[in-house]
This record gives sequence, C-alpha cells and structure tokens, in this order.
Amino acid sequence: MPRLRRVGLKTYRQHRLEMLDDGHEGWVVAIHAPDDGGQVTLRNHVPSGLVQLLEEARQQVDRRLDPRPLDAVAPGTSSPRP
Repeated sequence: MPRLRRVGLKTYRQHRLEMLDDGHEGWVVAIHAPDDGGQVTLRNHVPSGLVQLLEEARQQVDRRLDPRPLDAVAPGTSSPRP
C-alpha cells in the first residue's frame, strides 16, 4: 500500500483538518478533534475530489459542534427557530 503524503493542514473551529495524498487518484482528510484527540478519516478516489472532501469534513465538524439543525422547528410551534 502506498504511503500517505501530507499536502496540507488547516484549522476549522479548533479541529485540525489534515489533507493527505493517497498516492493514487484520491485523497484522505483526517479530522482531529481538539478535546478528546479523536480522529475521523474521510476518503475518496476522485483525482479532483479534495475540495468536496474538505467540505464534507467541515460539515462533520459543524454537526459535532451544533447537533441541532439550524432550521429545526421549535417545540410546540410550526415555525422554524429564530
């Protein structure tokens, strides 16, 4: 198996997003949590798929930090939360 090569490192909402080239035609993005040191790894096999993988990583961080959807309906009402 080819060795992963780091091509970038970004911080998003205190999470490290580590971008890795998988040595073939794909990418790996590792999400490192700041508090517990947990890690989630996302992969794809698309040569130009790094942008989509980074967006998916940001969405996962957002869901972890903001578990309720922004358009959730307030209890007892039929309208979205303000």
